Amino acid sequence: MTMLIRRILLTSLAGVLAIPICAGQTGAPFQTVGVAQVPELPSVAGGNRVTLEQAVQIAFRDNAQVKASRYQVEAAYANLTGQRAPINPTFTYGGLNNTVAPAPTLDLNDPSNYSFLFTFETNGANQWRTSQASNQFRQAKADAQTAMLNVRQAVTAAYVGLQIANRELEDERAAYTDAQRIRDLTLKQFQAGAAPQTNSIRADIAATQELGNLLNQINAVKVARTSLNISLGRKPEEPIDSVESLEFVPIHPDVQQLQKQAAANRPELRSAEFNRDALKANVGLEKSQYYPDLVVGTDLRIVRQGTFLVGFTMPLFDFGSIHGAVKQAQKNVRAQEAQITLEQQQVRQDVESAYEALTVADGTVAAFQSGMLPQAEGLEKRIEQGYVLGGNTILDLLDAQSTLRAARIAYYGAIGNYRQALAQLERAVGAPVTALKTASEIKPSEMGKNKP
Repeated sequence: MTMLIRRILLTSLAGVLAIPICAGQTGAPFQTVGVAQVPELPSVAGGNRVTLEQAVQIAFRDNAQVKASRYQVEAAYANLTGQRAPINPTFTYGGLNNTVAPAPTLDLNDPSNYSFLFTFETNGANQWRTSQASNQFRQAKADAQTAMLNVRQAVTAAYVGLQIANRELEDERAAYTDAQRIRDLTLKQFQAGAAPQTNSIRADIAATQELGNLLNQINAVKVARTSLNISLGRKPEEPIDSVESLEFVPIHPDVQQLQKQAAANRPELRSAEFNRDALKANVGLEKSQYYPDLVVGTDLRIVRQGTFLVGFTMPLFDFGSIHGAVKQAQKNVRAQEAQITLEQQQVRQDVESAYEALTVADGTVAAFQSGMLPQAEGLEKRIEQGYVLGGNTILDLLDAQSTLRAARIAYYGAIGNYRQALAQLERAVGAPVTALKTASEIKPSEMGKNKP
């Protein structure tokens, strides 16, 4: 009798694997779930399926944060151009208050009413202004590089999120297919009298639940696509997808070397130093008020005789305004030097934190690869075989499938965390980590090991 039941079960399983899945089963006591109910994601043309580096380059072109930083650089350059120029000459029209000879003094035909004044900054103000504007221009360029690093990290996060969503969608489709297969198998068992109706009901409920999981994951992919579009500076509804699959490529950089790279590469440090130099130039600019400027003037009457008025202009007394401005400028330099020290400490902390996050994520992925994931996969296969042969219950099988699904989701999340930690490390260093291997440099054997 036992051998007869096993034969019926094996025959039923073979029939389920061979027949297409339909919307319902004749003679079933309830309505089953159909494939036609599952919506498909909008197709994405090849031109809109991008690599991570292509996505970053699109963001550098279209992202609003990058555009704003670019305009700030252009504004700083325009300011530098203006500050280099000397003081503009002035033109004055006016008459004298002549009480001795009460003739009209505002005579438009009187050439002496037209005067010109040229000021030459012999006090050095022009050089100090130019130095200040030049350092502000350099600071703006460093800030633009910081903006690009921030955008790169944001794009990487969105791209990895889409990779995770796509990979989980593949597993959800496979899980839904398995749930339908188990549902049809239990239905045939019930119809053959080899299993109770409760098994068929539980399997159909599980298939319905998997359908819900699949629909949720389809929506997760749509959300991930929208997030990537926003990080690129594109419209949320534009078609886009990742062309690179989710992969785990472990690296083990030296943290001391990373600290040296960060000290040399981080644009925030250069920005702070340029800001300090601009503030130093402002000290010189304020002090220049103590020194005289050369003034050359004339009017249309005496200029015909080749006569010019030459003189100097400078403050007669300083009641404290210049002294106060100089002291303020000097204190601003001291404050910025302290800020540079804080920035250096923050950079070192960023590298340490990112390195620790990368190490933890690496260990987590390795733990999944060497233990939890293969154990969950092996358990699910053995229990399914036992269920077919009558050694395990439908609840055992559904529990094993749920365990495997949770393990895979956690595994992909761990790989995503690793990729995010790597992006965080590159942001902390201020440049791509040189130890990272690209996909084209990975050997096929490594692809087999590291690919989910």
